[in-house]
Amino acid sequence: MSRTSNGASDHQDRDDGSRRRPDRVAFVTYPDEGAARTLAETLAREALGRFGFEGLYVPVQSRLDNVDAVISVGGDGTVLHAAAAAREADVPILGINLGRVGYLAEVEMDAVDHVLMRLGAGDLATVDHPTVAVEFEDGSTATAINDMVVEKVVSQRIVDLEVMIDGELLTTYRADGIIVATPLGSTAYSLSAGGPIIQPTVGCMVMTPIAPHSLLSRSFVLRSESVISIRAMSERPAQVNVDGRGTRQLQRGETVRVTTSDRPVRFLLTGATPFPRAVRDQFGLDHA
Repeated sequence: MSRTSNGASDHQDRDDGSRRRPDRVAFVTYPDEGAARTLAETLAREALGRFGFEGLYVPVQSRLDNVDAVISVGGDGTVLHAAAAAREADVPILGINLGRVGYLAEVEMDAVDHVLMRLGAGDLATVDHPTVAVEFEDGSTATAINDMVVEKVVSQRIVDLEVMIDGELLTTYRADGIIVATPLGSTAYSLSAGGPIIQPTVGCMVMTPIAPHSLLSRSFVLRSESVISIRAMSERPAQVNVDGRGTRQLQRGETVRVTTSDRPVRFLLTGATPFPRAVRDQFGLDHA
């Protein structure tokens, strides 16, 4: 989603009221991203004098210990990886945008000092965003902040996927795949497949078929308590991806279960830009 020059959050319009001054903040980025790593290391080194909290540089996908908040430096991909670690550590995250698209990484470079000084003063509240839990038959699990996708492995061949909702059969899709997105992830792959835009703080899941060979081509917006079961019915395997990362394949007859996780991901709020304005800015509706 779009950003404003003062670092105001554009896609979050409700907070839980919690505000806390952090003592120790991790600046996270990919180690091979030169500009992002240089900025992250500089901010971490100078954080105590400039912003009033201790900073440390942590490569993405590293374990986070004894930190009060996470600052992701890079693009949305960096935020997704860092947010997974922040969620496990039960601390909030904020993204500094160095990429082209900054829906998750929404603080622009000219707003970094202002926003981090506010963080150091305990002036940023947090907001919870739902995540989805993915469970396989062998008991292994994964968590998606944006989306999980069950899709074809062979590009020229579609897959048959049986979908049940709360134990009741919906249909068997013949399609390229099925996306189950969080509200935060509704502007990602799901949107490109024809799904709706969901306000990020709404408690729900969005299920969107990908290029279905069916008249039933629309998305389903499901309550957060729903249980979605997707069963592979083709001789050909299907691939399960979680936040863009390949997790495993489903063989014929195997099922993956998708629910709203009992642990959300927390983002730091930098402002209160209304959701309609955020959508208008993100999709250039003022220039349509």
